[in-house]
This record gives sequence, C-alpha cells and structure tokens, in this order.
Amino acid sequence: MGPLKTFAGYLKAAKGVKAIEWASLPVIGPTLAGLAASKFGLWPIWLSSIGAVLLAFGVYYLYVRIYMGKMATIGVPEFHVEAFKAIRPKEYEMTWAQFVNKNDFTFEGLYDIVNAVFSQNNHDPSSVAYVVAYSQSQHDFLQSSIADLKNTIDEQELAIDELENELVRSENAVSYLVGIIKKVNENLYRYVNDRLGFGDMDFVTGFSLYRKEGNSLELILDKGTSGKHRTLNLDTDTHFAAVVAVKDEQEQAHYNNPYPGRHLVAFRMKMLKGETWVWCFHFDDDDERVLSLILENGIIESRQIRRLIHAFCLTLQKRSFSHKEVDQDAEAK
Repeated sequence: MGPLKTFAGYLKAAKGVKAIEWASLPVIGPTLAGLAASKFGLWPIWLSSIGAVLLAFGVYYLYVRIYMGKMATIGVPEFHVEAFKAIRPKEYEMTWAQFVNKNDFTFEGLYDIVNAVFSQNNHDPSSVAYVVAYSQSQHDFLQSSIADLKNTIDEQELAIDELENELVRSENAVSYLVGIIKKVNENLYRYVNDRLGFGDMDFVTGFSLYRKEGNSLELILDKGTSGKHRTLNLDTDTHFAAVVAVKDEQEQAHYNNPYPGRHLVAFRMKMLKGETWVWCFHFDDDDERVLSLILENGIIESRQIRRLIHAFCLTLQKRSFSHKEVDQDAEAK
C-alpha cells in the first residue's frame, strides 16, 4: 500500500499541472499534438489500450522495486523490518533477529541485548551498565549530599537560636550588673553620709541575717521575707541551710527550698572580733535576675556577690563598734 499512497500524493500535486491548458500554449501545444498524431494516430484503439496498460504496469513495477529497496534501508521513513528480513537476511540475523525471535521478550532482555550491542565489558565507559551504574551512584551521592546539607542547616539553625538566646541572657546579665553597680554606689554615698544601714543591703534580694551565739543562730535582721524567723539550734535544726552553712569552714553557699517555688541560699561570714554571721538570700524561682546573680556564674560570679555582701557587713559591723566606743567614752566622761 506504500506505493499507492505515494501515487495518491503525486496525484494531488498533479492537479495543479492538470489545470494548465497545454494545447493552448503557442509552442508546447502544437508539439504535443504533432507527437501524438505521428506516434499513436496510426495504432488501433485496442492496441493503444493494451500499450497504455502495459506501460502503467511497468512503471508501477519499477517503482515498487525502488520502494522495496527503501523499505530495507534502516533510517528512512519507508523502513519495514519484514522487508529488511526478506531482502537482507544476513544483516537481519545479526541485529533484529535477537529482538523478534524471542518468545519471552522483556524490557530486561532488551536492556541486556542493547548493553551487549554497545559493549561486552561492564567496566567500559561505553557500556549501558556502566552508564546506569554511574548515574545511580551520582543520584545516591546527590541524595546523600542533600541529606547532609539539610542536617547542617538544621544544626546551624539550632546554633543560631542558641546564640540568640545566649545574646539575650548576656544582655540581661549586663543589665543586672549595671543595676548592682548603681546600688553599690548609692550605698557608698549613704555610708559617707552616715545613713547606711543593714536595711540597705537588699539591693540583690530579700535576706535574713543571723549571728552565731554559742550553739544557736540569733536573728539580727530580715527584710523582704515572710518574717517567720526564730532562733535556730545547731544540733536539732540541721535541715536549715543557715545551720549547714555556719558549720562550713570553707564558707560555701548552701541551698534550701522552704516551700515549693521559694529558694534560700545561705553562706557563712567571718566577722570582726571572732564573730560568725550567716547571710541568707530569699527569692522565688521565677526571679530571673536573682537566679542569674546568685545561682549562675554569668558575667559576674555568684561568689563575688557574696564577697560584696560580706564587705558591706564588715563595714557596718566596724562602724557599729566605733559608735559603741564613742558612746562608752561619752558615758565614762
């Protein structure tokens, strides 16, 4: 049917040629008429008809032979595998027979055949297996790289969040330290003006202050607390942080929770004339400022806060001794 379809295309193209009135042309018309009269005018009608049929058949036969040659040529639009098999059987057996003669043909088998056509060595870069393996390895590598990058991004995001939180904590710690410095300066001026007292020592938080008297702790002063304080016995009140602290020669801080949400930090202080005092910080567990200054070692160590309290207590104690001596001298006079 291929040649007939081709002829049909030729007939469509010939419509334009048919529209030309060849006989009307001044030169071509007389020439064609003369040839027809000289060659075919003397033939009988039946012979002319047979001649026309034979001529048409001969032309068609020659065209079919040419067309079959095209059908056996790989790469042209007219190519057909059966024509290729009939006209070029040797070439067919070498290439196409491996595909069409298999009853169990599968794409996996096609892959093996194509791979064999390209290369017999899987390690050869021209091999299909080599190309597939390389592509798979590249895919696996890219997937692994993407996973690693995602993990790295997640870790960096966590690190950034932690840095931001640390920055906030640092800014808060600096603000707390500035507040402590301001209060210390204020207390120094109050001392110079002879107005400083133990009541001014709450610049960190509420507190209670004890003095060791024999086998007990006597309350000197408390501020910013519930006010529920009593004399503590060193033998029986061992669960109190103040009692634990007064027995610690290293003057370390000791913690206690009087009730849920409330903290108490106590430490011992060696005072003038062999006296021993105990200072107790009282604060809530939601007080971030005090937690930073007393329980955490941020910009300023909590030990330095305790030393600052100790220094003020020594100053106030020394001044009280001086006032007592002045009063005693005045009474003696």
